[in-house]
Amino acid sequence: MKIIDGILKDIRYTDTRIGTASVRDFSNGNTLPLCGMPHGNNYLTLMTRDDGTFFFHPEDKDLLAFRISHQPSPWMGDFSYINILPLTDDESISYDREKSIFRPNFLKISYKNGGRVLASMMDLGGVIKSCGKNSFKIFADGLKLDKTGDYLEGFVINYAACEDKNLKMHIKIGFSKAYKFSFEEGCYYVKTSSDETSLKFATSFISMNQARDNYEKIPDNLELIIKESKKAWDKYFDIFQIGDSDYEDNFQKFTPYRKLDKVKFFYHSVYRAFLFPMKFFEKDKENQDIYFDTHSRSIKRGKFYTNIGFWDGQKTLFPLLSLVAEEDLSDILEGILNFYRDTGYLPKWLSPDERGLMPGTLVENVIADALTKGISIDKKEIFLKVLLDAAEKEGEDDRYGRFKAKTYRKLGYVPSDFNESVNQTLDNSLADFSIGRIAELCGKENLADRYYSYSRNWEKLFDCETKFLRAKNRAGEFVGDFDPLSWGSPYTEGSALQNSYNCYHDFPRLIELFGGEDKFEDRLDYMINADSTYHVGSYGYDIHEMIEMSDAHFGQFAISNQPSFHLPYLYNLVGKYWKSEILVKTLMRDYFSYNFRGFPGDEDNGSMASWFILSAMGIYPIVPASGFYEMGISLFDKMKVKLSSGNTIEIRTEENYPHKNFVKDIKVDGKILQGKRISHEDFIRAREIVFSLNILPGRRDYEK
Repeated sequence: MKIIDGILKDIRYTDTRIGTASVRDFSNGNTLPLCGMPHGNNYLTLMTRDDGTFFFHPEDKDLLAFRISHQPSPWMGDFSYINILPLTDDESISYDREKSIFRPNFLKISYKNGGRVLASMMDLGGVIKSCGKNSFKIFADGLKLDKTGDYLEGFVINYAACEDKNLKMHIKIGFSKAYKFSFEEGCYYVKTSSDETSLKFATSFISMNQARDNYEKIPDNLELIIKESKKAWDKYFDIFQIGDSDYEDNFQKFTPYRKLDKVKFFYHSVYRAFLFPMKFFEKDKENQDIYFDTHSRSIKRGKFYTNIGFWDGQKTLFPLLSLVAEEDLSDILEGILNFYRDTGYLPKWLSPDERGLMPGTLVENVIADALTKGISIDKKEIFLKVLLDAAEKEGEDDRYGRFKAKTYRKLGYVPSDFNESVNQTLDNSLADFSIGRIAELCGKENLADRYYSYSRNWEKLFDCETKFLRAKNRAGEFVGDFDPLSWGSPYTEGSALQNSYNCYHDFPRLIELFGGEDKFEDRLDYMINADSTYHVGSYGYDIHEMIEMSDAHFGQFAISNQPSFHLPYLYNLVGKYWKSEILVKTLMRDYFSYNFRGFPGDEDNGSMASWFILSAMGIYPIVPASGFYEMGISLFDKMKVKLSSGNTIEIRTEENYPHKNFVKDIKVDGKILQGKRISHEDFIRAREIVFSLNILPGRRDYEK
């Protein structure tokens, strides 16, 4: 196909196996090579090992199946999955890892013993074309199929967790050739009359009739599906235009730094950023949005999204969407409202419905950040009412609502007898800040002041002696023999060293409690220059995040996980910009690689990929809903970014060599930026931002 040749020449369509070489004990991304549409309802991937969640590894030789998957992370598990394997009889399949092609919108898999499979996906279905094999093996836990006329129809019930224990994904399957259908030893077999057969399928969480309607919307022609999926991905790839050429002189001989690989990795990050959250809504015959509400077991009108953790995404993914995909973010916000209408609570971690993982809720920050940027501002009163209700109640089931909300309000913190009490307090405080911001947007100053007051509750856990946030019991006393290297509760996926600096909205007060900028800087210096020792703490064993931090040799800045995403930028807050610059550039250059071990830790639903994208642009949003970005150091010679505002901004880096790690000055539309912070409004209006680099740090033009 000519379209495939064109895609293979387009460096934006990266190998989706980047970051997939992970195991339970160590993450290089913990990603899957997902094929489909941006924010798709389904993805197609490969199954290479018989493991419930870690079912793909790029170094495996055997191919067990193509999988229709909804797995957002191996830690969450898959649901409503179906496995399909083209084969001849019941043979063992080995595939050629070198010749096989994995791209965002198609898979081309070459079998070692002859034959190949080409596949592509749309939102609700796709085509798997087998060349050289005359049979298909279809299997999954909870799969029921029957032959209805010329088609196979049925459903699958398998889930990682769901309110509806009988959540059905309906499926319709058709074949381009005549076939015989049988069921043997728990698997369905289809034997066709030809060695070249296309299997077309469509799914629905609504009904079998809806699956039939979805089936009719999917082209029979595989090339048309590849074209449609390419068009969908081009919409997002076209947002970013990178101009990062090889050096014009002979500098290349001095460095192994491959600029092209960084461009490829950037576009791989764009691919990752727009996979999640996934759609959980479909279009009915009247082209109206509908979704299945797993709580009432009924069909509702409107949009709904799943497979997203707001603890992960609120720091980087959603701020990125607010800049370049405002329409997507508005739709996701509609889905958040629908979840509240269905349950009376705000979502925390959806897959497919509430899993209740991670402290806090933190969706408040996504909402407030969007509203302060004018996104869905017409719904500000509705959102304020929802957030006020959700902030003051806890569910009978701890998965729902603010964890121990009443105790938190009474004491001003979550006490030590509850798990992850420090982080629960921190995240509730940040959410209260976001509620205050929305109240302020609605002109309710007294209400805003009340929630701003609540947002300072984190301070109750600050230990003036150790300068760490520590757990307190109900009597208000710090508890236990304190060990700052001990991981786990009262902290989340880290120790006091990673989690004592997450009062994003109140850093001036934290710096004041430290005794000033110099002492806060000293603590940051200590963290980055410390060895990467850890104690297993309440976990009782080594979790993969500990090992990743240790093996990174990047001090206690555990960039492998969300609690540390902002830490390299904190030097900006004490005027030592050059320290942030070298940390950020080192991370972008050396800790993200265009290979199967691509990420320094879990790439959770686009959150780490979005960290890379934003950092490459030279910005980072430390404080949600503040309307400001901290400036770092841009990565590429030139980048053009189409913003949702309609403006295209050009970000350039002068003297962009790997040894030039420091910013001399930043010019915004020709004027030197004072300090290292830019407002959202100034950023989206700017036409050009130019970073000039130095070899050594020194006084900047804006500091003279």
